[in-house]
Amino acid sequence: MKKILFALALMCSTTAAAVEWNNPIEGICLGEYRVITTLGLGVGELQINDDQDFFGYASVGITPAVGLWQVELRYSNFDDGRVSVDQWGVNFKVDFTLNCEVQCLYWMAGWNYGDFDVGTIEWRDTIFVVNDDGSDDYWNAGVGYRYMWTRDFDTSIEYNYNDVDRVTDFDLGHLRSLTVNFAYRF
Repeated sequence: MKKILFALALMCSTTAAAVEWNNPIEGICLGEYRVITTLGLGVGELQINDDQDFFGYASVGITPAVGLWQVELRYSNFDDGRVSVDQWGVNFKVDFTLNCEVQCLYWMAGWNYGDFDVGTIEWRDTIFVVNDDGSDDYWNAGVGYRYMWTRDFDTSIEYNYNDVDRVTDFDLGHLRSLTVNFAYRF
């Protein structure tokens, strides 16, 4: 009977520990994870129109206190005067090194959903009037360079490639962006 009670106690204690370990709210309260907010401003370019214009994004995410990786929910906007894109997505960032105390290089990948308002398209020196809306989901990937000013604040330069592909009746190609980001950890 003692062996059965010991086995039950052992199984219940490891289950309780696993539930506690997987609780992100508890992890934030204990300081194991931190909430991170980011604002990115820069330029973007949609492949088919080949026009650079403003690209901006805002995100909120979670990162461990040591900051080796980050998962974020992101909203971004691009408008080149011909095509406007509102996109929402989930991104995952990972540092190339395991000791990013001051500066480091990181890679990222994610999945986006984009709402497109397509006005005109310039393709092979011909302008097509589309005036149509469309939406699609697509993957993105990128690289960045982060500099930690303090434990809570960092800036980074980030290149992001969004594989938009076909929306409405045209293959829009890809949406590339280059941004300067400001991030704060709570």
